[in-house]
Amino acid sequence: MTTSDDIRLGGLLWEIDDAAGIVLLRTPYDARRHTETGRSWAGRGYHCLIQDVRGRYLSSGEWDPYQHETIDGAEVIAQLRAHFPGLPLIAFGASYAAHAALEGAYGAMRHEQSAPDGIIVLVPALGLAETAWNPDGAPQIEHRIAWWHEHGIGPRSRKPLPPDELATRVRRTEQIGVISAAREWSWPAAVFERWERLWTATHLSVRTRYAELISPLLVVTGAHDFFDADARRLAASWPSDSHLVTGPWGHRLAADLTDPHTREQLDNSGGIGGIIDGWLRTHTPFAARLGRLEPARYVSAFDPDSGSWQQSRTAA
Repeated sequence: MTTSDDIRLGGLLWEIDDAAGIVLLRTPYDARRHTETGRSWAGRGYHCLIQDVRGRYLSSGEWDPYQHETIDGAEVIAQLRAHFPGLPLIAFGASYAAHAALEGAYGAMRHEQSAPDGIIVLVPALGLAETAWNPDGAPQIEHRIAWWHEHGIGPRSRKPLPPDELATRVRRTEQIGVISAAREWSWPAAVFERWERLWTATHLSVRTRYAELISPLLVVTGAHDFFDADARRLAASWPSDSHLVTGPWGHRLAADLTDPHTREQLDNSGGIGGIIDGWLRTHTPFAARLGRLEPARYVSAFDPDSGSWQQSRTAA
């Protein structure tokens, strides 16, 4: 695809016969590493486009984290609507890709286009400020240093910092501050400026920014994920129907479950994928709200003691 400012956005597209809809995932982590996800959605009966965001891997332009997903996402949605007329569209993504899904939906609505018919986000990174700070106001120093070194510089991710080097940088940051320490890391000037912007960014107001989005939302979080509070805030503040899914895992979701018994219980219960399938069937993103004045709020929590999902409906 080509954007209005002549940036070519590349990715992988799975097409199937008699598709129920199309799923869009926009990622900075290399679309070619998400083939299992593409096949999974195709297996569910959906076309699936997995696309690299601007400046990463198969896409041209300059990589500037959290700056281009609103407009780029909206333009991609418009082109998909034209390419697959009449098909429902779901914006999908985890972590940064969740940010891209939300912002693309917002951009489509803002530019008087058709917003996605449903949005599914896993362990969402809502924005710059949300990645920089814990809910209690403490800085996420270790995670941010590691992420920006690995993913924040250039069109391709680099090898992670060795643990001893990461620990050294964390200690140095605690001694002289996040900005002064970064001057010692030989980052390009543009990356350093973006690092400064990270620590001065304003927190996102979900209720204000997404106030006019009517797309139903499914949010998957984890009790041990560092974005858990933001995910819960997103689901609770969403202006339309929302469904929160949670369990005893962290940012890697089920991959964080090291206890074989708990993992087996989760698998036997249908796993997170089963909840997504159920949401697509019973909380369909394509159904009208039937004139309800208030959005419906649902919670699905995996209970490792019983090995089952506990379902509930909360107040809007």
